[in-house]
Amino acid sequence: MFAIIPESWKCDLTGFAEVWRRSDDSRENHDMVRSILMDGERLFLIGTEGVSDLNRYVVAVDHIALFGSSPLAGPNRDDLGPRFPSLMGIYIAPEGSWDRGVVGRVPDWKLATPAELNLLGTKTLVSEGIDEAEIAGHGGAKVVLLVRSHGWETINTQSPPVREVASAAVDLYNLKFTGGGEEQ
Repeated sequence: MFAIIPESWKCDLTGFAEVWRRSDDSRENHDMVRSILMDGERLFLIGTEGVSDLNRYVVAVDHIALFGSSPLAGPNRDDLGPRFPSLMGIYIAPEGSWDRGVVGRVPDWKLATPAELNLLGTKTLVSEGIDEAEIAGHGGAKVVLLVRSHGWETINTQSPPVREVASAAVDLYNLKFTGGGEEQ
C-alpha cells in the first residue's frame, strides 16, 4: 500500500504503507502516483480534507467531479492504462467507525456552501485527492479515499483513523482482489 496524506495528519503506517506527504503542487502528487504505479503498486490510501454537514470521517465509495479538468485529459500514458479507462469500481470502502459515501469535488472546499453539498447529494466535498484516485484507477490500482470532513461552523480535530482504515483496506483488498497473494 502507498499512502498520500496531508502534512498535518499525525499517523504511523509502519508495516502498512509507504507514506508521501501531500505537496502543495498537485503535479508532484500526480507524478508520485504515476511513479508508484510504474513500480507495481496496486493499492493506494489517499487522505484529504473536506467539508460536510458535520464533523466526520468519510471513506469514498465513488466520486462526482463536475468542476475542473481531469488529470487524464491530454496525451494518454499508454504505459499506465487505456485511453478512456472505466473508473467504475476503483474505490475500496471498508466498514469501520467512519462513514462511507460519495465524495464531490469542488474548486475549493473552504468556499463551498451547503447548497453545493445538497445539489451533488454527496456526503462531503473536497478539492484534492480525486485527481490522484483517477490516476491510480487509470493504472489499474484500487484506492481508499479518506476524507476528514469539517462541519460548516466547526473544525474536525479528531485524530484521523488512518491506521485502522489502512488495515481494513488491506484486508478487504486481499479478500477481493488477490488469491494467495497474487492479483486475480
